Amino acid sequence: MTRFLEDTWALTRRWLVHLRRDRMSLTLGIIQPLIMLTLVGPLLHHVVRDAGELQAALKLRFQTDDYLTFLFSGVAAFTILVNSTLGGIPLIFDRETGFLDKILAAPVSRASIVASRFVYVIIYSLMQVGIVGAVAVAIGVRPVDPVMAVLSLVGFGTLLCAGITALSLTLAFVLPHHSIFFAITGFLLSPLLVLSPTFVARASMPGWMQTVAQFNPMTHAIEPIRAAFLGTPSNALVSAGCLIAFDVVCFALAIRTFRKNLE
Repeated sequence: MTRFLEDTWALTRRWLVHLRRDRMSLTLGIIQPLIMLTLVGPLLHHVVRDAGELQAALKLRFQTDDYLTFLFSGVAAFTILVNSTLGGIPLIFDRETGFLDKILAAPVSRASIVASRFVYVIIYSLMQVGIVGAVAVAIGVRPVDPVMAVLSLVGFGTLLCAGITALSLTLAFVLPHHSIFFAITGFLLSPLLVLSPTFVARASMPGWMQTVAQFNPMTHAIEPIRAAFLGTPSNALVSAGCLIAFDVVCFALAIRTFRKNLE
């Protein structure tokens, strides 16, 4: 166990060194969520604020008239989703360049190869969400209970990140080329975003979209985080249970794939 932890930390440091040398990746990674938060959020918030009927309708449907704070939970979850979905890309490049074979020939725990990437993606995702969160506070996002909001964001964000990252790493070992990986992940991101309560409350969606959204892991991360920020009731335990069940299935699939490809 000690060797596994040491090997995992050593390989995690490799990814952290890459990040330190390639700060542009961190910068570019937060541009999209910042655009959503700083442009889309204030725009819709301004429209609603200046229209009394819309403001009343928003409060009735969304349980708040603060659309900027409402939107933040969706932006945070989407940031985690993107990072987790693309988490397997470096392993694909390691496979294609032959570097992964060199690591496999080294005296390191093979499980640590996957675990290190997993740990890095979680650290990286929470780091980006922290930056986006700081900008959110600066432009007017005000959680009702800051401590509970942060705990909910970290907890449910980690649960979302875990399952999606496991699937991404699974694809990294299954798919033959990085172009196929990009095609599949690019295809999935938009439906996962739209079929989630990122921009509107689930109750405001058409019936069929509400049904589909129930099976979207993003839904079960966004809703409890949003409730913590707005101070509204939520089924946090149900959402946590759904995400844990999702993670268990993803990890089972990932472990089976890793054993087949790393042994």
